[in-house]
Amino acid sequence: MSRRMMKGHKWECFVADCSFLGWYLLNLITFGLSGIFYSNGYNAAFFAEYYVYVRSMAKTTGIAGSEMLNDEYLYFKADPQTLHTTYADVAQSVAQLEQNLVPAPKPHGFTGFLSEWLGIRILHASAVNRYEEYRKDLHQMQIGENILNGSIYPGRLAPAPMPFKFRESRTISADRSYSLVNLIMMFFIFCFVGWVWEVSLAFISEDMFVNRGTLHGPWLPIYGTGGVIILVLLKKLREKPALEFVAAMVLCGCLEYFSSWYLEMTHDGQRWWDYTGYFLNINGRICAEGLLTFGLGGLAIVYLLAPALDNLLSRIDARKLGIVAAVLLVLYCADQVYSAQHPNVGAGITDYKGSDTSLEAPTPYEIRKRSDGLS
Repeated sequence: MSRRMMKGHKWECFVADCSFLGWYLLNLITFGLSGIFYSNGYNAAFFAEYYVYVRSMAKTTGIAGSEMLNDEYLYFKADPQTLHTTYADVAQSVAQLEQNLVPAPKPHGFTGFLSEWLGIRILHASAVNRYEEYRKDLHQMQIGENILNGSIYPGRLAPAPMPFKFRESRTISADRSYSLVNLIMMFFIFCFVGWVWEVSLAFISEDMFVNRGTLHGPWLPIYGTGGVIILVLLKKLREKPALEFVAAMVLCGCLEYFSSWYLEMTHDGQRWWDYTGYFLNINGRICAEGLLTFGLGGLAIVYLLAPALDNLLSRIDARKLGIVAAVLLVLYCADQVYSAQHPNVGAGITDYKGSDTSLEAPTPYEIRKRSDGLS
């Protein structure tokens, strides 16, 4: 049916697609940034409208199979009575929320400052909890009202009805504060995930295990630090994803640059990463590719990973979680103290050109060559 719908329109569609070549090129040059901020949505909106045009032509001419194009609610809103009947559970939930909603004042003082500006919740902070619960209820009511007034596509009315559950907003909301214990645990989770990521990349490229980083344990603190400072320092930007993206790039770029400079200054010119030769690199410490990854990773942390992890961590007994966090902190600090005098170096870790030869380890090729000679 798709082929029949496009008969007589292929050249027209090709010419239209060619009109985006300039945008595609700009998107390529800017490593996807122009697409993220403008042209991806422009392109998708155009082809959505083009499909509507082709669809209407197919139904007008009555091509074979056009009777299957019967999803009418893609093009106009269902009447309120139909929506309220189909989403009776949502209407009931919204009514209950409205009935039980108790306005909570915005917390003041030091705890209010930490919550509003840094997204940190100290201990139980009952005033902060009440205010955030109030905000969550308002957000949940807004979702329900959007469904009932037809602002959201009614999946239950689709030709093939879509399953739908009116979820609690706290499962997806990024507008929250995080307890200190949960932030510490997320720091170590991000550190471990970053370590696994870099070790996996090294294993694929070098065909050998490489314990990446300056420390000896299974953690890379730059990942944990980057994730936590995005959550803390960019709290006020969470309602503006575009600004959050740019700020995450700048913040993490500064963190990576300073970390590289500090390690080099304190370890006789030794480098644990070097982007020399990469596009738009600055002194080999940061590059455009890395900054883009920081921006996208920051959005994933703020809007997906951190809320999901916070939900999971909050289900664990607070005392037990605190003990785990304390043990991890002790081990991490011990690793930091030991590694300050005996940093983790070796093949795939610090073997960059221009490194201090007194600390430089043999490359994987040299290791294999020596092993072949011994055998």
